[in-house]
Amino acid sequence: MKIDPRSICDRYTDDTYAKMRDDNQRTEAYAAAIAEVADGRVALDIGTGALALLAVMAAKAGAKHVYAVEANEQAYQAAVQTVADQGLSDRVTILHGFSTDVTLPERVDLLLHEIIGEVGGAEGVAAAVLDASARHLMPPSSSSSSSDSSQPTLSVPARARTLLGPAEFPGPEYFASLPYPMLAAPGARALKLPSLPRSVLLAEPQTFEDLRFESATPLATQDVELQFEMARAGTLRGLALHVEVFLLDGDAAEPEVSSAVVGSHWPNVFLMLREPIEAAAGMRVSVRARSALDAVPAYTFEVSIEGEPVDEMRYPEL
Repeated sequence: MKIDPRSICDRYTDDTYAKMRDDNQRTEAYAAAIAEVADGRVALDIGTGALALLAVMAAKAGAKHVYAVEANEQAYQAAVQTVADQGLSDRVTILHGFSTDVTLPERVDLLLHEIIGEVGGAEGVAAAVLDASARHLMPPSSSSSSSDSSQPTLSVPARARTLLGPAEFPGPEYFASLPYPMLAAPGARALKLPSLPRSVLLAEPQTFEDLRFESATPLATQDVELQFEMARAGTLRGLALHVEVFLLDGDAAEPEVSSAVVGSHWPNVFLMLREPIEAAAGMRVSVRARSALDAVPAYTFEVSIEGEPVDEMRYPEL
């Protein structure tokens, strides 16, 4: 069964928004980036949430006006109250609905968004940004190209990518360290594991999904073939995924935000193979990863060992 991003927003609770706010790595990085580029701009915050966090950051950083869109009814009402309590109602307009449905009173020149899932595009960010580029965003200046350093920032973040690597399953000590039991439906193959230790990886992770937002035109279809050589022997149990976010410079050496960091509000997706495979050092594993990021995003992963197909996994699970 595919999961519509429109249904995902209905699952967000006050606790969800609090965890996102309290992810200091993420929140501080967004605040610093927005403070650098928001002054004098008209911004659109896609999926502002109950705390209207990015919208408030932009207004306090000097944005001329911020349009903040939220589809969840309860979160929308809370965002209106949050903005009023901050004394920012004259510069932040909260709109109820999805950004792909609403019409803004004017075009904006800055996009703000953090609708990035445990797998980057799973919450519909590609479709939302492409729609915003077509309907909400002022066209870039014709006097300079989108790669020109003089071109103003169009999007915060500038880039989000998702990486995967072949991995062992974490041991009992990992699960014992969690503050709550891990529950999964019988037969589930896509697990969400918080603060997954990097020691489970059997090879360095590689990028399979790369969403570039600098020109507000992320690729909605991606298809890559990744080749891994096992760095050590171990029991190959699946694929460990994590996301990385670059706020202003998509080509920076390191991302400002990563779900591989302990304490991230994003859990790491672990895609389980049907059967464990004893892997020797040097064993070759290939993964063909396909991303279809339209209105209902879906991912397919085909795993081969030494050239022989062994499994296929989907996210979200069918």
